[in-house]
Amino acid sequence: MVLDANFTSVVFDILIHLQNMNLIELANVSKSFYKGFGVEQVLKDINLTVKQNDFIVLRGENGSGKSTLLNLILGVLKPSIGQIKLMELPPDNSSSKIGLGVVLQDTQVPRKVKVKELVNLLRSYYPNPLSSEDILNKVSLAHKEDAWATDLSGGQKQRLYFALALAGNPQLLILDEPTRNLDDKGYEEFWKQIKLCRQQGITILMVTNNKSDWDELGTLATRYVTLHNLSESPQKSQLVEDFAIPKSEEKLDAVAVHEPVVKKSEPLNQNILAIIRNQFLFETRQFLRTPLFLLGIFSFVGFVPLLNKVPGMTGNSAIEFIIYLSGIIFFLIVIERLGKRIAVERSERWLKLLRTTPLPPVAYIVAKIATAILLCTVSLLLIFGLAIWQLKISVDPSSWLVLFLCLILGIVPFAILGLALGYLIDPRSADSILSWSLFVVPLTCGALQISESKIVQNLMVLSPFYHYRELVFWAAPKLNYDNQIFLHLLWLIWSCGVFGLIATWSYQRDQAVQ
Repeated sequence: MVLDANFTSVVFDILIHLQNMNLIELANVSKSFYKGFGVEQVLKDINLTVKQNDFIVLRGENGSGKSTLLNLILGVLKPSIGQIKLMELPPDNSSSKIGLGVVLQDTQVPRKVKVKELVNLLRSYYPNPLSSEDILNKVSLAHKEDAWATDLSGGQKQRLYFALALAGNPQLLILDEPTRNLDDKGYEEFWKQIKLCRQQGITILMVTNNKSDWDELGTLATRYVTLHNLSESPQKSQLVEDFAIPKSEEKLDAVAVHEPVVKKSEPLNQNILAIIRNQFLFETRQFLRTPLFLLGIFSFVGFVPLLNKVPGMTGNSAIEFIIYLSGIIFFLIVIERLGKRIAVERSERWLKLLRTTPLPPVAYIVAKIATAILLCTVSLLLIFGLAIWQLKISVDPSSWLVLFLCLILGIVPFAILGLALGYLIDPRSADSILSWSLFVVPLTCGALQISESKIVQNLMVLSPFYHYRELVFWAAPKLNYDNQIFLHLLWLIWSCGVFGLIATWSYQRDQAVQ
């Protein structure tokens, strides 16, 4: 009995803690941005607490910093000063997002993706998601599940964004202008779902400038929070809170809040392999649905049978040409295509939306790289098959295997580099910068003789492209290399680590979502 009493006491204490848990907590938060040679402060000494069952409306003029404040709460930006907790965890921790659903402004859905595929992708990030049928029915998009997401009307896309916010069965909703572009029917259904969310005890933080929302908010909101421009803010605080006074007690009873089952966020035991698999299948489908790019890649493969017409293109010469052709295709895939894809996702703010979900960065990065490596593998198999068939190159199968592995594994560091470039460069400059970067590869790997200077040759040895070339030449039969195989391997492993750190840093940095 004593044990039972102690156990009951512990459970009671836990339940009390969970009911009083702050879902969002900002303490003395300030945020500044570098602008030219100076610093511009947007937020100063912001304090805000959001508890279970709150419905908070965030108001403020354009430029007051509402979006910056939401980005800080979501872990997309980091505060210059102060502390932020989301579900009692740092907001940049994936585990803090397991009970979160978000609607952002100006997000664009990826191209060549169907509505149900997009919903299923977002569902796969959460440990206890709603079914895809239930999600689409909530927003009246079940009849559009097989439609291309980009073909939806403006109002239907806004419904889809709300569906993605509901995918993880959230405990907290953060909604940034969720009613924009909605038609009358979509507007009515949105507020119907919001009232159901309130009945289920879901906490809501909402930003809206839509005057039509005020009548609905008058019977739902528990607090209004006004964020003033820093230059015009009251002396006491930039953020002013007011408790809402409901217009009608009768209306409030109609959406009476039930006591929710609250789950404290803990370090998330996600099935990383399952998430990587789903993300990989999603990325692969997007590759397969870009026929012009695939046609361009495989047109390079078509050069192999034409070598029969070139005098002297046999034996070692043919093998060396095949290696260089494979390199051209690989770098087009892992730098030009992969880098541009990342830049597009940044400009469309799809990457920002992904960062508000529990998707671990490592799963996202690995899936991107694995998709590029898959396309490289298929291209290389076609090149080798055509070479053996058309050019009659006689090479031991084990030698082909070693060459194949060196070409594929050696390209991994450069796939990571392609990711990093996609995060680092301005999306508006992606096409020109990434296309011109391909000219660096033949110059720095030694494929083109740019100078016989000793200094130039020594500098070339510092290039990871050079070490990739030498590794492949070591694996190729009867091609000359410099007998420093372990040095080349170590250099490529070191490059993989360095590029990985750069890619991770650039994925998480502030500018990646601005």
